[in-house]
Amino acid sequence: MKLQKRNSKKFGMKTNSKSVEQLENNYWKDEIEFPSNLVINCHKYRKIPIKDLTTEQLRLLISQQIGTEHLIGVALEKLELNILTEGDFYEGDLLVAVSGLPTEFWNEKQTEFWNFKNLVERNSDLIKTELGEKKFDRINEKIKASAQHRL
Repeated sequence: MKLQKRNSKKFGMKTNSKSVEQLENNYWKDEIEFPSNLVINCHKYRKIPIKDLTTEQLRLLISQQIGTEHLIGVALEKLELNILTEGDFYEGDLLVAVSGLPTEFWNEKQTEFWNFKNLVERNSDLIKTELGEKKFDRINEKIKASAQHRL
């Protein structure tokens, strides 16, 4: 528990018992117009308290850019503990989802951006070894593109 609190402070995010839906004060209708598994899961995961979301649920919501401003702190905590943490797809899938966030998001969350960039730099050898040079290069290119907008 102490480790989680320390990381929460590091990333400026308190452990949250509210859901994305509650934090955004945006309650989606229970009636789903296009009921694919993806849409059904996104609807369901928005209702779960952030502190209770699994890595897979975080990965899915972040990859769909749903509630990212509320989820990024928890995602960075998980990546800090294990840069290659995985949801249901493959080792490092949360890392790839976070790296895919648009520059506009990172412009609003500059502290989180620099924390993410530093996490990737500190773990670059592990990422290259486990995910391969190509995947590391794609992650790094996205980071560089976002960083250029800050110069």
